[in-house]
Amino acid sequence: MSLRPPREDDFDAILELMNASQLAVFGEEDVTADDLRTWLTTPYVDVERDIRVLDVDGRLVGYADVDFAEATGTWWCDVKVAPDVDFDSTLPQLVDWIEERVDGGIVRVWTSAEDARTVEAFARLGFEERRHSYRMEIALDGEAREPAWPTGLELREYRDEDERLVFDIVVEVWLDASDPIEDTFEDWRHWTTRRATFDPSLWFLVFDGDRLAGFSLCRQDDVDPNAGYVATLGVRRPWRKRGLGEALLLHSFAVFRERGYTRATLGVDASSPTGATRLYERAGMTVYRDTVFLERAVEPG
Repeated sequence: MSLRPPREDDFDAILELMNASQLAVFGEEDVTADDLRTWLTTPYVDVERDIRVLDVDGRLVGYADVDFAEATGTWWCDVKVAPDVDFDSTLPQLVDWIEERVDGGIVRVWTSAEDARTVEAFARLGFEERRHSYRMEIALDGEAREPAWPTGLELREYRDEDERLVFDIVVEVWLDASDPIEDTFEDWRHWTTRRATFDPSLWFLVFDGDRLAGFSLCRQDDVDPNAGYVATLGVRRPWRKRGLGEALLLHSFAVFRERGYTRATLGVDASSPTGATRLYERAGMTVYRDTVFLERAVEPG
């Protein structure tokens, strides 16, 4: 048994482990090779320092990584365990490494809210439930609602010269969220406009004169080719409570329909301070996945 940094030739085994775990706890495999490759090549990620795999006789049965959010003092830790192994002998090894790697703060992990086995295993290690995140969906086979745009605003698609502006405004809007965005511009580009799957025709921007008021940044769903995914939707403070968020959402649905998608999906903080969940419910979306976040404090040193 060996807990070690991943090697280049572990890529397929890590992807297989992640999807076996996701299938067991969420009922679907949803980690793509592009997702994993993008994560492993993120500029601030040091694979030797920030990731461990648990190798038992040449088979990877566990995975853990760490990603620090300075604004909240939280370490986001993705932990995966093969569903056919003993959690109580495997999970503690991964958590022990996380505690050695982090320098104090809050360690946050997650799984399906219905995954009693993993939730209970984390609870035995001192983790407590803190928050939930929803994946929501809507079938696009019903009658389409027309967006009602606030007067004086202009909708258009993203252009290359908008890149820095969009990043700055996304960061600004997320200051009102539970977890502000701390990515640098280069990190954000790595995950968005520099990915091979980036489609600028699915990024919708609304301007009030020369000021960006709101945005809906979409793409094809990573694992369902028949679904469009609303990755990031937001409205700046001066333009809120005028129906702009709902109009952007309905416009995104309309474009998805034109593309032949039969379903739209998105993710949202279940307790979003901006009331995003209520907006999506008004638009006809329902929850199909409930992710629970579990946390534990770690003392420095």
